Amino acid sequence: MLTKDRVVTIGKLALPVSVALGATMVMSLVDLAMVAPLGNQATAAVGLSVFGQTLLLAFVGGLRPAVQGLVARRRGQGSLEAKCLPLNGGLLGSLVVGLPLAIIGYVLTPYFFSLVSSDPGVIRIGIPFLRVLYVAAVAVGINLSFQGYWTGIEKPNVFMSIVLFLNVLNFCGNYVMITGRFGFPALGPTGAALSTLIALHVGVIVNMGLCWSRFRKDGFLTAKPSRALMTRIFGLGMPASAQEFFRSAGFVAFYWIVGQVGTVELAAISVQVRVSMVLGILAISMGSASATLVSRTMGEGDPAGASQWGWDTGKLGVIVITLLALPLVVFPEFFLSIFLSDPRAIAIAVRPWQVVMAMVGIGSLIYIFAYTLISVGDGKRVAMISFGTQWLVFLPAVWIVGPYLHYGLLQISFVQVIYGAVSTALITMIWAQGRWQKIAI
Repeated sequence: MLTKDRVVTIGKLALPVSVALGATMVMSLVDLAMVAPLGNQATAAVGLSVFGQTLLLAFVGGLRPAVQGLVARRRGQGSLEAKCLPLNGGLLGSLVVGLPLAIIGYVLTPYFFSLVSSDPGVIRIGIPFLRVLYVAAVAVGINLSFQGYWTGIEKPNVFMSIVLFLNVLNFCGNYVMITGRFGFPALGPTGAALSTLIALHVGVIVNMGLCWSRFRKDGFLTAKPSRALMTRIFGLGMPASAQEFFRSAGFVAFYWIVGQVGTVELAAISVQVRVSMVLGILAISMGSASATLVSRTMGEGDPAGASQWGWDTGKLGVIVITLLALPLVVFPEFFLSIFLSDPRAIAIAVRPWQVVMAMVGIGSLIYIFAYTLISVGDGKRVAMISFGTQWLVFLPAVWIVGPYLHYGLLQISFVQVIYGAVSTALITMIWAQGRWQKIAI
């Protein structure tokens, strides 16, 4: 039953994670905003680079739920092994995966830009920018591992504070290095990438320092992860990485298909997706809270209690996100006018916007249950559903309804809603079946 105490417990875990995830998104938006005065080519190069980074770094993204699930499960079990073993494994995994990613990304950056842009200016600016971001692959993995650890021990406010500090540091670095201040050379957009790189490595240092001072006795950097533990971490994390990679690639394909319908439609759908992603941050934070509570309760030997935490988090997520989306449904023109200045684009966007936003609360269950299922070891089925519904059903359906049959954005939005309903039903069914309760991690 969703009581006040349970709402408070979920909220204490979800709110700091939501702020941290939101701040992480803001960091990339700050880079984009602060290079905008340098011209359209710089803006385009940074936007494409951030997307290119997201695609490749999805492969270290699975470390966060893996570390989080293991830490929370061991806490619930009262395990006598070193409490920082999963974290140490995540840090080692960051090196094992992140170093090859950095090298591969650095080498393939020119090829990536040759695929996504034909503008020589965008390519010239984008290549050094993205290469700097790829150098940060190891730091990204390490910071995600720490985020999983702090959330797993139910102290997400620590990581939230670190991320907020890094945002301030990144802003200051941009101010100094983009146009050249206080004796620093003007590095243009590459200065923004360097600022992000520095901020991420400062995050590594701060996390390392905090954990070394607090958790040395719990085996931080001293307890050696076994081969079995590393296998378990990669086994838990790989489905999450695959899901994130194909989901991000799916957004590109979706944008491309809608772009075939019309430029105005593409502008409208871009706004819709961006706002949905903001609401999705809250859903992911709810999923993170659920993962910690479910994993800990499973470790305590209470599968029924663990299942109830998942259901209660799902209920709370649907209620909160539906209420947040309600003004978007009732006053669509007001919110669309914030992002769109073309009256025709706003007129085209209104009904599709209302259709999608009306269902975004129910759709939050995808994020909540998927993240929780990945953290308890049932990520393979989540990844299969995510890939199958998006790439084998949704994207072909959008292409048929849009470019092939020449319908508009409203019809495409109905396809979005049906796709979301099917995905939500399948993910919720996996949770309800309870097979995840028998998985040992």
